[in-house]
Amino acid sequence: MDTLQIALVGGIVVIVVGIIIFNKWQEARHRRRAGRAFPDHQRDPLLEREDGGEVSPAARGSESEEQDDEADADEQALTAPEDKRGKQTYQQPPRQRVRPPLPDKLDPRIDCCIRIEAVEPIEVPRFWAAQTEMLDNIDRQLRWYAFDDRENQWRRINGSTVGAHHWFLAALQLVDRGGVLTEGDFLRYIRGVQRLADQFRSVPAGIPSRAETMGNAKALDSFCAEVDVQIAINLVSMQPMMGSHIFSLAEAEGLKLENDGFFHARASDSRTLYVLGNGEAALFERSVMAGLRTKRLCLILDLPRVVDAASEFEQMLRFAIHLGKKLGADVVDDNGRPFGTESIEAIRTSIRRYQMRMSEEGIQPGSSLARRLFSA
Repeated sequence: MDTLQIALVGGIVVIVVGIIIFNKWQEARHRRRAGRAFPDHQRDPLLEREDGGEVSPAARGSESEEQDDEADADEQALTAPEDKRGKQTYQQPPRQRVRPPLPDKLDPRIDCCIRIEAVEPIEVPRFWAAQTEMLDNIDRQLRWYAFDDRENQWRRINGSTVGAHHWFLAALQLVDRGGVLTEGDFLRYIRGVQRLADQFRSVPAGIPSRAETMGNAKALDSFCAEVDVQIAINLVSMQPMMGSHIFSLAEAEGLKLENDGFFHARASDSRTLYVLGNGEAALFERSVMAGLRTKRLCLILDLPRVVDAASEFEQMLRFAIHLGKKLGADVVDDNGRPFGTESIEAIRTSIRRYQMRMSEEGIQPGSSLARRLFSA
């Protein structure tokens, strides 16, 4: 190695050593500046309590849990119908992933049911206002239900219901004593529910077929017309019967005068067994019974709406005979003929036949389904 090479190597070594020394000096310089800006005993508010003591890692974990509990408490507060400011807030329970079955009170034979599934829960007041606007022109009873995810059951809703839900259910009754749902109402119902679902970006599950639904409804309506029978026993007198006397005799038998203008004989569960009414034009009213006079009374047994019509007919017949004796009236049928043994036996036979026919069709007399079908 000649002198030039040695000089070059020595120069390089000096430069490298100089750079290292310079870096060390710069590092020490910045450290001194940082020390003056942030003294060793500077308080850290994130690591100290209000009393000045330092928070241990375990305590910090505890505070984190308390914050989580507060968050949970905030979520639970959403379940309250109103907060202190009166604003309605709702809890959002876990979503029901599987389509819920129909409520027990509904029957697909008479109810046209459509479920609506929403990804995000919908507040009931908003939903109710929207459905009222879109489905108010349907001349049929329309029931709405919301599925309670926490209780795992459907709940009937109305304009005063609060809460938020993922599942809603519309149920339109297809048949009653007024006849079958019109096709126009059916189409308005389907289109209204579809528009309602679109407004809330939800999905109507299972839109029913018009042809199948209306065909089944018409068949059911024909069957109902076949078994829709009311049995009447009339009391006719040549002399006016006094309203006050009628009132006392009916009350003594356990019948109560109700707002529809009839005395009702009711079972222990409050279902009507039979009624007593005025055979003339005027309805019975408590305020006018004292001055009322009538020459005709009528006892009526609504056959499809009574569980044991045979037994209730016997009870109604005994009461009619009792009233006839007390009021001096004759017990006759709708044609004015006296109720003899043959007439009574013919009625008993008809009762058995009609109630058996209903049972064969899967509609038990006096059941909730029967009372809905044979309602005005």
